[in-house]
Amino acid sequence: MKNVITLLMCTLFVLSGLSQTESSGGEMLIPERTPELNALYQQAKQLEEAGSAAEINANRLAIKNAWQTIDPAVAALYKPVAPVSVPRIAEGNYDESRSPEDWDTDKLLREGYIDWVDMDVTADGDIYVAAIERFTGTGSDSSLYVYRSTDGGNSFVLWKSLNLSNVEVQKMQVVSFDGTGNEYLIAYMNTDTSFFGIRINMATGDFESEGIANDVTEFSLDRDWPGNTNATRVYAIYTKESASPKIYSARSTSGSYGFDWVDETPVPGANLGQIAFAYGRLGMCYTTYLGLGSGNLYARPNTDYNDPGSWGSLAEYVTYGTDIEVRNPTIRAARNTPSEDNVIIFTSSRDAGSTGHYNAKGYKRVNSGNFAEFTSYSAGGGGDWNIVKPDSWIRRVGGVETIRTSYIRENIDGSENNANRSLTYNGNDFDPLEPVADTDKDVYAGFPAAIAETGDGLPCMAFAGSSSAGSYGYNLYFDAKTDLVGIEENLLEGFTFYPNPVRETLNIASENKVENISIYSLLGQEVMQISPEQKSPSINVSSLAPGVYVMKVKVDGQLGTYKIIKK
Repeated sequence: MKNVITLLMCTLFVLSGLSQTESSGGEMLIPERTPELNALYQQAKQLEEAGSAAEINANRLAIKNAWQTIDPAVAALYKPVAPVSVPRIAEGNYDESRSPEDWDTDKLLREGYIDWVDMDVTADGDIYVAAIERFTGTGSDSSLYVYRSTDGGNSFVLWKSLNLSNVEVQKMQVVSFDGTGNEYLIAYMNTDTSFFGIRINMATGDFESEGIANDVTEFSLDRDWPGNTNATRVYAIYTKESASPKIYSARSTSGSYGFDWVDETPVPGANLGQIAFAYGRLGMCYTTYLGLGSGNLYARPNTDYNDPGSWGSLAEYVTYGTDIEVRNPTIRAARNTPSEDNVIIFTSSRDAGSTGHYNAKGYKRVNSGNFAEFTSYSAGGGGDWNIVKPDSWIRRVGGVETIRTSYIRENIDGSENNANRSLTYNGNDFDPLEPVADTDKDVYAGFPAAIAETGDGLPCMAFAGSSSAGSYGYNLYFDAKTDLVGIEENLLEGFTFYPNPVRETLNIASENKVENISIYSLLGQEVMQISPEQKSPSINVSSLAPGVYVMKVKVDGQLGTYKIIKK
């Protein structure tokens, strides 16, 4: 199969099948930066690591003022977004909390219709699974349900339930603000009229909302991670004008905790959609999208935090639509410096003009180079299956290259259950795929199964099952990979320990003298060993890396085995 991988230049317009509207669309010529501007952009990267919200915002205004002397049209891009209304939001009920029974089977979190699912995991390993349910025919209301686990996915509670009046939520993406300072979970979503965010305080559960843009048909976003939540920003792209969609970029203001959006800027081109966005490190942002008429796949970097004056003048032309028909790309970037970036796009694809099934292709950009195809996956099954709805996630830690991806394996004629797959990118290629859902579960293929990673560094997934006819998402499930499957906990009578999960000190309480305590990693390596010879010892585990461990204790010659989670 022929693949064309090149840089989209003006000369490409002579190729058959290329839409000039989507590829040019009124490209704005950005003048060359002055030494002053180069210094300000370099300062922006330094402020991300250690700057305050006030310093970051002052830097943004200084960049705007510097552009004003060079090109007022570029300076005019630095502006607040227009006020946008949001739906009426009220508290829902909280009678759906669940504690999953078995770690190695799908865990039912909620019974009922599910119309979208997303998930995020904090640096401490707390898991937030969010689901949308739409109530068409009853005033077109929607409900947001957020389930939280603080023990690595062993148990969940319905942490937040909100009712949204007179709107049908089309898509949702959740982002956690965790670190030093106030901590929030923000659910961004769009309806047929607006794009807005609901911010929930992780400590109190209090919530507030803010509109971002009107007439948004699709969006994708990511956040940076300076450590201090006060300096954290969210970056987004979204499409407007449904007749011939155009892409816009914007970003939240530092110090506003994901609100107070500014710098809405058109990304050149029209008739574009199926967008995806990723943040890497030190200001590097990446977007990918399709030409809806041609099926071309594009990628475009922004080197400076979704800065309106930092979009490349031309998109990289990843694959040509007359050869490949691409659908639903997802994009994710390793946490490397810009010159050593490692970015992957994972897509559903088939031969252009084909009516056959969809397989998958992966494209990779390394060390600021061009995107190139590096892998392909077949749906298998003799053409009876599609690979659809990919998703991706990566930890917020410098130097990390492990990217968790997922997709749904859809049975075309409905004769067998749909399935989902976990697919890990190891920094060079994909590891072997792993089935996730139990075989008796029919996974809903109308939206992605959300992929993330638990605090022990292993993939986890939230997804919806299907209604009996397969037309709707029904029931919300969570599952995770664990290396402790098959390791039985052997509990000793009269022996307890707390807290679990633990940050620093693990307290032991035993009716009899504890002779020995050994702690092992999931690889079987002994990482700690003490012989307390007392009934109530305490263990300082602060030196252990976050994750899951096996603790073996010896009391009066009897051996007990326990699982502990280090946060």
